[in-house]
Amino acid sequence: MKENLKEPIITGIFPTPIYITEIDRGFTKQELNFVKEQKKHCTKNAGNINTTDNYILNRKEFKNIKKFLDKHCKNYLDTVICPKNNIELYITQSWLNYTEADQYHHKHEHPNSVVSGVLYFDSDIEKDKILFTTSQIKQIKPTIDNTKYNLWNSETWFFPVKTGKLIMFPSSTIHSVEIKKGKNTRISLAFNTFYKGTIGSNPELTELIL
Repeated sequence: MKENLKEPIITGIFPTPIYITEIDRGFTKQELNFVKEQKKHCTKNAGNINTTDNYILNRKEFKNIKKFLDKHCKNYLDTVICPKNNIELYITQSWLNYTEADQYHHKHEHPNSVVSGVLYFDSDIEKDKILFTTSQIKQIKPTIDNTKYNLWNSETWFFPVKTGKLIMFPSSTIHSVEIKKGKNTRISLAFNTFYKGTIGSNPELTELIL
């Protein structure tokens, strides 16, 4: 007799939130000219270059960009973190990245930050993507050749990116940019965040005023 196998339920626990949205307008001429000008004021990174000004969102040319990002920091806080206390997720450092053809951005995470984000000023959705990598856990792990990849067996996962897209994620998430293909200069604005306000509990001796 053939045994009927009841269809199992496969769910996930402790997922990594990747927050994706788009700016609701085109970039202004003033904003784009500012981005172009800042390329002259950069320092070398591992594989590409970034601006020496790492508080770039404080510049008047990015006043409205910062308002847009502040709005989504609040939305991330309210929908993903859901704090009990009245706290704020505010932007700390921010900078522009420029990646030319055959350049890349090394694997990295963002210490001293809660949530990090990337807004794309110039990106080709057919060729540009952001690559996320699982944290390396020191344990014996057999190497298995997979017939297909999914959320459960993949060690990397990528999202195509286009001009105007905003991606936010926990700052401890390892991410990178593979070798750039195409003729466009990939330009992105990256930023970090931290909490402002009181977290923890005074009676439980975990209070921290930030």
